Amino acid sequence: MNALVSKETAGSPVKSSCVLIAAATRWEALPLRAALGLAQEGPQSWGGQVGAHRVRLLRTGMGGRNAAEALARTVAKEAAPALLVSAGFAGGLQDGLRTGAIIAQELTPCPHAAAALRRCGLTRFGKVAHCDRVMTDPDEKLALGKSTGALAVDMESEAAGAFARERGLPALALRVVLDEASFALPRSLPEGEDFLSLALYSLSHPFDWPRLAGLGLRQRRAM
Repeated sequence: MNALVSKETAGSPVKSSCVLIAAATRWEALPLRAALGLAQEGPQSWGGQVGAHRVRLLRTGMGGRNAAEALARTVAKEAAPALLVSAGFAGGLQDGLRTGAIIAQELTPCPHAAAALRRCGLTRFGKVAHCDRVMTDPDEKLALGKSTGALAVDMESEAAGAFARERGLPALALRVVLDEASFALPRSLPEGEDFLSLALYSLSHPFDWPRLAGLGLRQRRAM
């Protein structure tokens, strides 16, 4: 992360040296918080120093609208970041992309950050498609991959890219494949992330638990 931050900051016209990472859910945000050693700063945010640079992690909620609104509220209170990263999980759209594969896309030009990621050799660059809902059907995922050429799909990166373009910010999507293209997700998912939501889901969707359990195993592999 430090190489990613410092390289983009060096070539950025933005005065702030902060990298703002946007993640939709606690399942995506908490592993990043732990890996970067960030401290809680607000109900939905964490921050700290990574090397010589400040990193802010923001939990936005799922979907493009929530992402855009959370980013707007944050940037209204602080200086614009030197780099915006849309991070978290994504659904695979191509055969051969396994759980845990890291996909990156420049949402707006950020050549220094992209070059740093390429040097790491762990990231595959390609398009991250948008969908306004969780794609659950393997045939649907493969069809979207074929029609767009995208490697993966998520619900927030498009909004993050639009936000960055409007403000002239460098931005990239950095996503980990959670469900492979051939993996069928449960037709519905728990509405919340707390224990009560999971308990209510288990009672109302007893036949979806095998797929949900499989998704949980993939989440552990992806992290």
